[in-house]
Amino acid sequence: DQNSVIFFANIGSMGGLRALRQRSCHIGVCHLLQDDKEEYNFRFAEQEMTQAPVFINFSKREQGILIGPGNPKNICSVADLAGDGVKIVNRPLNTGTRLLLDYEISRTDISADNIDGYEVEVGRHLEAGLAVLGGKADAAPAIRPVAELLGLDFIPLRWERFDLLINRDRFFDPPVQRFINLLHDPTFKRIAKEFVGYDLSVSGKMIYPDNLKL
Repeated sequence: DQNSVIFFANIGSMGGLRALRQRSCHIGVCHLLQDDKEEYNFRFAEQEMTQAPVFINFSKREQGILIGPGNPKNICSVADLAGDGVKIVNRPLNTGTRLLLDYEISRTDISADNIDGYEVEVGRHLEAGLAVLGGKADAAPAIRPVAELLGLDFIPLRWERFDLLINRDRFFDPPVQRFINLLHDPTFKRIAKEFVGYDLSVSGKMIYPDNLKL
């Protein structure tokens, strides 16, 4: 619908949940890995919301570590981020990407204090990629499509579920339904399939707890 305007605010997954709770948005976007390390988003919504929202999948996408072309610092794992001469940029607190990196660090024998640049935050995946491309960082957590776009190497960590959360009383609002319908549009699907690192197999479908394991 060319008469519709979509406004997007880059405030992270937790920021999206809080905006949804405060009714300052129609749709919150969320990709927060739960403590069980299998499901996404449900427990966080339960903690933040007074009423469970509707969950619609946008996509699955591949998260990992961006590194320079040819891997000049020989970074092969999250543990290598603590290596001598390795500097990173990070994503902000309360983002799903930061939460995933912290989880992956907890699985190693290093700590965040050992990683140069851990406290240096950039707001977007693309900014993380540009920092690596420009030599300001040797590595950064981000999604695979950024690596493909900028010609960077990529260390995969896991596929995550990226969901749209909608307050129940707004679910059938015409603008919300038009947005959801875009996910079923053949043109959208055709274009999206051209991007490496996205999986649209459940895009546009309603998601319930425990019915998907990634």
